[in-house]
Amino acid sequence: MLGGFSVLERGQLGTLAGCALAGMLGALPGAAGALDPVTVLGWMVLFAPAAGASCGARGVALFPFAWAVPVAWLLVLAAAQAGAERALAALVWPGCALAGLFAAGLALGVRSRAPLRTAGALLLVGLVLSGATTGFGLVAGGAELARAHPRLAARLLDASPLVLVFECAGWDWIHAQPEVYADAGVEWILRRAYPGKLAGPAVLVVGCALAILARRLQARAR
Repeated sequence: MLGGFSVLERGQLGTLAGCALAGMLGALPGAAGALDPVTVLGWMVLFAPAAGASCGARGVALFPFAWAVPVAWLLVLAAAQAGAERALAALVWPGCALAGLFAAGLALGVRSRAPLRTAGALLLVGLVLSGATTGFGLVAGGAELARAHPRLAARLLDASPLVLVFECAGWDWIHAQPEVYADAGVEWILRRAYPGKLAGPAVLVVGCALAILARRLQARAR
């Protein structure tokens, strides 16, 4: 029994390390150069729920161990901010939202019987929600569709995790990405941006509550 427990602990540690490192892939050199904070945060936002699900499925508790993953990400993001041309206006509020998305993913992972499928599904959902307003770059006449259904386009923007977290960071994600959103016709839609001081902590509280509830339900089931 002791040997099995030690193997399980090594597996949990490997999951934590793997998720932490995978979340830092956005720091690699790309079109905007290495350690670009916008690219770094964008990848972390999309990957956070999947990473949380992986940790939850491994039985890693949110407090205190799983928190090491988003904390490590935020340290990398803070390092990317130093001397960056596209620096973010704030780190605390998007950090709260990022940690909340991770915690929500962990809650789903705790209840999952197929952790790889759950993590993959969460990553796919994040990509879908982020690309829905642009027609995933494949739908012609996106601008006309947005003008015909502005409320729907606004709701799709609200559902995008990228829009949520970057607005928490004080970054006008939509107007700062004209090459992405101009053809979709949503850059002119009137909508209220997420207030970072409220949205970030709200996502964190909800995510933590879901993670704690999932662990308690699991304990009762056992």
